[in-house]
Amino acid sequence: MNFTQSQFTRAARLSLAMIISFVYVAYIGMSDGIWVIMTCAIILFDNPTLGGTINKSHLRFWGTFFAAGFSLIFIIGFANNVIINLCGIVIGTFLAAYWYMDTAQGYIGGLISWTLPIILLNNNDIKSAFLRLMNIIIGIIISYIMLRFFYPEYARDKLLESMQNTITELKTLLSSISDPQLTTEQIQELYLNHETKILAEINSFNRWQTEAKWETKQAPEYVDTAVLAYLHIRRLYRLLSVIIFYFNHDEIRYNATIQPQFTQIKHQLEEIIDALSQNQKQYCIPAMFNQNNKNATSELSNHNEYKHYQNLSIQTITDIIQIEINVITINLVKLFKSRQTHNYY
Repeated sequence: MNFTQSQFTRAARLSLAMIISFVYVAYIGMSDGIWVIMTCAIILFDNPTLGGTINKSHLRFWGTFFAAGFSLIFIIGFANNVIINLCGIVIGTFLAAYWYMDTAQGYIGGLISWTLPIILLNNNDIKSAFLRLMNIIIGIIISYIMLRFFYPEYARDKLLESMQNTITELKTLLSSISDPQLTTEQIQELYLNHETKILAEINSFNRWQTEAKWETKQAPEYVDTAVLAYLHIRRLYRLLSVIIFYFNHDEIRYNATIQPQFTQIKHQLEEIIDALSQNQKQYCIPAMFNQNNKNATSELSNHNEYKHYQNLSIQTITDIIQIEINVITINLVKLFKSRQTHNYY
């Protein structure tokens, strides 16, 4: 079992939050303080970033708020009648599922569904509903403080890490095509092994972009630019897939025109990987990026449609790969400048 530094930090953060929550509940807090501890555990267990914590806290607050408000209708309006309360649970659960099931806010629906029975089936009163909401708010505050000040991790940094990891995998695939010691079958097997990692990074990036929006409210262009850059990274992945499975690798290796381009592309990918690594700590624009900006046309920077090729060859695919790399670097320059402007280090 590999226990990374990030996992250790998260485990220590969660443990410390649980201690703080317990001390609050035991010596300071209101009744029903268990909801403080549970909120810290739920929020911090599977949310490594500040943006993820804010997002989960936001969903947890509104889910509890809606459930408490809906419950009060039956507690006050129908004198806490058991039969009426059961009807309220059915109605509330149906509405929560109808509105929130299979959506980005699905956690709100789930929280409403299990909060309604807790409040309405235990013959609770207005005070209990209010205390539950207040204790959850306190748990949210503790979770936020812990992630904000105890070795904080940011989704905006995770975006760069995910791009770096994806391009590293793509560079490995590109290098395998030019490796004379590998057969076509070995290259394709290598591709399938790395494909799992690439798809995992794509899923991770989609998560980080959602969470990073909470961290970069003052710089909406940050996430937008990162998404555009990653769009073209994913296109590189598809283009390499076509080359690996549909073209003769020996012809590529010994083609006097294609092979130098492949070598250049490999060096450019290495520059991009280094730039993504360096910009997680400080602002840095490699010379290659500036050169690509000069070479790229305004049509590329605006992401206009590419020329449609009637006869697709390895040469045209290689040219398209170069175009994609140019667009990636254009967007990374914008991304790095946004990090510098807002001091995201």
